[in-house]
Amino acid sequence: MPVIRKFDTGDQEQLVTYLAALGKETRSYFGPHPFDINSLILFYQDPKNTAYIATEENRIVAYAILRQGFLQHDAPRLSSYGLDLDPDTDASFAPSVADDWQGRGLGRLLFTYMINDLSNGKVTRLILWGGVQTGNQRAVHYYQQLGFRTLGYFEYHGWNADMVYEIPQKG
Repeated sequence: MPVIRKFDTGDQEQLVTYLAALGKETRSYFGPHPFDINSLILFYQDPKNTAYIATEENRIVAYAILRQGFLQHDAPRLSSYGLDLDPDTDASFAPSVADDWQGRGLGRLLFTYMINDLSNGKVTRLILWGGVQTGNQRAVHYYQQLGFRTLGYFEYHGWNADMVYEIPQKG
């Protein structure tokens, strides 16, 4: 059973290995940052960026990025759906799962761990980072099963859906 925890900078080399091992199709669906070590170092120097990982036998098998706030270039589109954006309580979310672990429930376990970790904090809503490609029906179904709701659609290298998830708050 994989171990799920927060990512730390000591995991960067392992993360480069994980990202390099992703298949072409999986890589095409995941694009919040380049896959090289220098880009990762720069990415995680920004305190708004955090992540969660799942490891199995000292190997990363799933990775989920969380960025405090929302992507500025997406703000006009997200607002056009009537979404009242809040840089303090919103977070952008981008998960990935190793090809050989897809379809085994690991994405759900990672998401559940992350939501439990966030449920006592000030983040109350997750926005899919750049939406989800509608042609990626497996991912669309995954997000729907988790409780994400679709806000609307936009075209960028094909059709995409903007989706959000309201985090249940404890206490």
